[in-house]
Amino acid sequence: MNRIIQLLILATLMIGCGPSVKDLPDLNQLPDNQPSTEKIEKDLRKLVKEANLSFRTNSNQETYSLLKNSLKGFDAYISEENSFNYSNRTGFDLTIRVPAEKFDTLLNFIVSNVNIKELDNKSTQIKDVTEEFIDFQARIKIKKESEQILTELLLRSKNLSETLEIQKQLTDLRTDIESVEGRLKYLTDQVNFSTIRVSFYENIKYSKRFFTDFWDALKVGWQVFLHILTILAYLWVVVLIFFVIIFGSKYLKKRNVDKR
Repeated sequence: MNRIIQLLILATLMIGCGPSVKDLPDLNQLPDNQPSTEKIEKDLRKLVKEANLSFRTNSNQETYSLLKNSLKGFDAYISEENSFNYSNRTGFDLTIRVPAEKFDTLLNFIVSNVNIKELDNKSTQIKDVTEEFIDFQARIKIKKESEQILTELLLRSKNLSETLEIQKQLTDLRTDIESVEGRLKYLTDQVNFSTIRVSFYENIKYSKRFFTDFWDALKVGWQVFLHILTILAYLWVVVLIFFVIIFGSKYLKKRNVDKR
């Protein structure tokens, strides 16, 4: 309330006394009016909810299909998806976004309905961002009030120097407003949609991979052989000289023996 009174008094003085660069509000010294969150009601709190779930399953494809087909019923979606294929396991890493009010329901559904053979990890984090949320809203309100005052001053500016000075402050202020609005938008999205990260995998017996690995080894060995032939082709002069020296030395030794 003090902020609003100060701005109204400042605007009145500007309009009454005529515009001047000296009358511009010092944006860097505007008091931070940060509302207290001590008396915020429980249902007005802004919470960011996240969960991590990791488990082994019997079938990656069945688990993946069950999850993907079930998300629509919770108004959820997969925002990020990665698959991995290691020597002893294959699986998926999924990032699921779900409306905050359905976060617990979806998490319980996953744990209860997917084929979990071994639960490696299950964790939940809840972060209260109410104070940060209100702070962003207050900053935007105050900065937009200052923007309105500067816009009115710009319309009443009498010379080029004042116009340029006001335009510069307006540009800086609008950039600041866009930055704060961007952070508020991101925070709002995190509050409205909770995140569930699900990682599941199935172990692979080596006997199932033996023939594949054996065939791959044969192909790699053939490629190595071709590389060796290519290297020898580059070194044909050296190889030729080597054989000439070998056969030449044998020929000379044989000739010396025959002379004796």
